[in-house]
Amino acid sequence: MRRLRFLVMILIFSLLLPSCAGGNTPPPSAMDILTAMQSAMTDTAQTLPDGLTYTRAAHPASPSYLTDTLFSALYGEAARGLFQPDTAADGEPVPPIGDAALFLSVSPYPCELAVFRCSDLRSASTVAGLCYGRLDTVARGYQGSAWEAVAQKGKVSVDGCYVLLAVAEDPDEILARVKRLLP
Repeated sequence: MRRLRFLVMILIFSLLLPSCAGGNTPPPSAMDILTAMQSAMTDTAQTLPDGLTYTRAAHPASPSYLTDTLFSALYGEAARGLFQPDTAADGEPVPPIGDAALFLSVSPYPCELAVFRCSDLRSASTVAGLCYGRLDTVARGYQGSAWEAVAQKGKVSVDGCYVLLAVAEDPDEILARVKRLLP
């Protein structure tokens, strides 16, 4: 029910605000926000395990490049193609996700952080739905384990065209600390 209300709110906002572009200040990069999320974890004495970071800003030949294949493997088949340009309302080709960065734990401890800068509120709503699906997958993966409680604490936050995902000991604290970076 909570997710349904959330998606209805996003739909309403998408009708009221047609674009997430604006202003002369460039938006913060997904990698900048992800780094702030990681810092928020360590500042609040939360466990930040060893992990891998993937970003769309990396060179496509780099092992840290977030590929469409990896993204859809983590977030489901509906995620495929969201980095590819689509025709926007003004006729210009714009990818639904303009920038993205992920942190994935390489230890058995559940920790996952993700930042997506979407081209518009409709895309943000779509990505938020994918993130909720990812949270369900993570929670099911840790069911019955010693880390089940942490895995079930995952949160998704939408702030304008930014969608954030946090699976950690205190995701609310992480998300609250980075909201000030968002336009």
